[in-house]
Amino acid sequence: MNAPVPRLDGSVVVFGSRLSPFVEKVVRALHLKRIDHRLVAPRSPLDFKRWNPQARKMPVLELAGTRFYDSSLILRKLDDVAPDPPLFDRDPATAARQRFIEDWSDESLYWYGMGLRWSRENASVTAAQVLGSLPVPGPVRALVGLVLPRQIRRQALAQGLARLPLAVLLEELGRRFDELLVWLGGRPFLFAERVSAADLAVFGQLNMLRSGPTPQAEELIAARPDLAQYAARVDAATRR
Repeated sequence: MNAPVPRLDGSVVVFGSRLSPFVEKVVRALHLKRIDHRLVAPRSPLDFKRWNPQARKMPVLELAGTRFYDSSLILRKLDDVAPDPPLFDRDPATAARQRFIEDWSDESLYWYGMGLRWSRENASVTAAQVLGSLPVPGPVRALVGLVLPRQIRRQALAQGLARLPLAVLLEELGRRFDELLVWLGGRPFLFAERVSAADLAVFGQLNMLRSGPTPQAEELIAARPDLAQYAARVDAATRR
């Protein structure tokens, strides 16, 4: 039996930091659907466990007092409670392609970004950005500054892409960008004329890569004007 669909009662809360591409993905979906919401940013690493005890990850979406986890599942829930505009095309074949790219972006493209952010060349700037987003007290900041970056970098190393030489990682990331442009073709958005979950997922990753600590990725995007213009179109369609 399907779970009841929660009603929007004006109390929509997103827990997480927009430094996360997955939080950005959810926030942009809320903007697209014109759903008023409140963003609660983390104040310490302990918030992740408090918000999401099982996975300890963000984002978390609260609808009418019920919490939902995982950005892809959250987007599907948003389509349930606010079907217009839909986050997937009405055509099943197009929607299948969009779901594929959303998953590819979340599970593959993301790790290119993480590998680049936590490479030896960029790790210190990335750590400063992450710590700067957490308003923790001075005595605690030193401890968090030692532990948190190591934990995150260890995840990137375990996945494998962070182990590649920087030049190789950038070459491969450039190939992924070129593949995105092939999939985009001559359309304004991925496989369609309007924004879908696939575009929101890709935009979240591009936004992370252009947030400061990875100038190498910014150069790769700037060298591909069609990709930069695509990101600008998604931004314009989902900005508030």
